[in-house]
Amino acid sequence: MAHAWIQKSAGNLEKLKLREIPLPDPEAGQARVRVEYCGLNLADVFAVLGMYSATPKGSFIPGLEYSGTIESIAGGGRTGFKKGDRVMGLTRFGGYSSHINADVRYLRKVPTKWSQAQAASFPVQALTAYYGLEDQGAISRLGKDGTVFIHSGAGGVGLHAIQVCHHFGVLPIVSVGSDSKLDFLAKEIGLPRDQVIVRTKSGFALELDHKLKRFNRTGFDIVFDAIGAPYFKPLFKKLNPAGRLVYYGSANFMPQGNKRNYARLALQYIKRDRIDPLDMISSNRSVMGFNLIWLYSQVDRLKNLYEDMMQIKWKAPHIDRVFPFQEAPKALEYFKQGSNKGKVLLELP
Repeated sequence: MAHAWIQKSAGNLEKLKLREIPLPDPEAGQARVRVEYCGLNLADVFAVLGMYSATPKGSFIPGLEYSGTIESIAGGGRTGFKKGDRVMGLTRFGGYSSHINADVRYLRKVPTKWSQAQAASFPVQALTAYYGLEDQGAISRLGKDGTVFIHSGAGGVGLHAIQVCHHFGVLPIVSVGSDSKLDFLAKEIGLPRDQVIVRTKSGFALELDHKLKRFNRTGFDIVFDAIGAPYFKPLFKKLNPAGRLVYYGSANFMPQGNKRNYARLALQYIKRDRIDPLDMISSNRSVMGFNLIWLYSQVDRLKNLYEDMMQIKWKAPHIDRVFPFQEAPKALEYFKQGSNKGKVLLELP
C-alpha cells in the first residue's frame, strides 16, 4: 500500500485528504520509486481549486515532480536504471504519494552533488524556464544586446530563468513582490539590485522606463510572465519589434481563501487584459502561451529539451521551506501566498 493525498473533487483545499491506496506491481517500462520529496508548483494549487484545464476528471492525486529511490524495475529490459538509484521524476499528476510506479522515460538520475530535496526542486522549474525562454522565446538568437523581463525573479521558475539569461549572455530585468527579495537575489544568484523592480501597481510602467534607460535599452525582446494583469499591457507595450511576451500562468487569479470566489473570478475575467491581433501585426510583436503539461505526451521532444537544457551549469536549486508530507494543505496555503524565495517541498518520513 502507498499513502497519497487525494482530491476527490476540485474546488476546495479542505477536500484534500491523505489516504491509503493500493500499490500494484510496476508494469513493463516502469520503476517503483519510494518518494522522498514532492515539489510544489502553481499548477498544484490551481488544480486542487478546480482552476486548471489540464486537471484530471474526478478524484486525482496532485503533484508534478518528485525525487526518491528506485525500489524495483519491471521486466528485464535495459532501462539505464537499477535498484537503489537516486532519481528525480516528472509525472502528469500523482506526485503527492509515498510510492510511484514511474514510467522510466520521465526519470532522470540525481546529479551527484545534489541532495534529494534539491532534485525534487528542479525538473518543472528548469523545464518551464528553458522551454519558455528558448523554445518559445528563442533567447539564444538575441545575443549580448538582448533584454529579457522576468516576473517573480525570486521564485523557483524565476531563479532558473535568470540562469538561462546568464547562460546566453542576455540582460535579465526582473520583478519581485517585496523589498526582502532584493538582497536574496544578489546573494543567491548575483543579480544586482538595479536589475530588480519591486512591483507596485501605480509605479510599474515608470519603473520599466527607468530600468530600460539605466541600461540604455529600447525595450524588451522577451517578457516571461506568469502574473498577468495589471502588468500585462505595460509590458506588452515595452516589447521591441519582433519581441515576444511568453505567458505561462495567471497568478493574479489566485483565490485568497481555500476555495474559489466565483464573483471575484468573474470580475477578474471580464477585466482581463486583451491584445488586438491587428496591433500585433502593426507593431510586429507577439503573445505566446504554453502549458508545460502538454510536453508530457511529447516524449521525444521532452527528452531532447532536457538534454539541451542540461548544457547549462545549473546551480543547485534554492529551497525556501520544507513541510512534512502530512501537512500538504498547510504547505499549499503557504505557497499560494507568494512569499517564498525558491522552492517549497513536502518531505516524506
